Amino acid sequence: MKNQIRAIGIDDSPFKRYNKRTHIIGTIMRYANYIEGISIENIKVDGNDSTEKILKILKGKFNKQIKIIFLSGITFAGFNIVDIESIYDEMKIPVITVTRKNPNFEKIYSALKKYFDDYEKRYELMTKYKIYRMDFENYKIYSQFVGIDLKDAKNIIKKFTIRGNIPEPIRISHMVGSAIKFGCSKGKA
Repeated sequence: MKNQIRAIGIDDSPFKRYNKRTHIIGTIMRYANYIEGISIENIKVDGNDSTEKILKILKGKFNKQIKIIFLSGITFAGFNIVDIESIYDEMKIPVITVTRKNPNFEKIYSALKKYFDDYEKRYELMTKYKIYRMDFENYKIYSQFVGIDLKDAKNIIKKFTIRGNIPEPIRISHMVGSAIKFGCSKGKA
């Protein structure tokens, strides 16, 4: 990977269950700490439009420059689940999800079955790719990915993680999302 590689990190704004919509934010960064742009879209809480809205962000102004897509997990706005394979197939850019905790799929399946008619499809999207635990010097994360192998995924995560345990483009998107909702950034990405 080139030193000047550009990545996008995508996260959502905080929301309440009674909200119908929230924001999804994409921060485009050049390795490792130069912000080149920010894009914002609206998505439905517990909807099924996250893949479409992420593709809209990716096809925007900076689309030719992005070489890595970081997602803050595979779900946004509750259970609005991203189809990472569709994103990779359409964009031909590696997609890497990053979370601090390993998902409890028993609880997730139970919640999906309780609240969604299409629970099987949503669950399949969440579990289609193996979740890898990645141990780094001072932290660990859990990741799914497509279009990149384990070694390269781990290296690129490490390259873009400046502080803490989340790649910087995701951390910035999280801060922007908090600022949109609360007027200032707060909490960890």
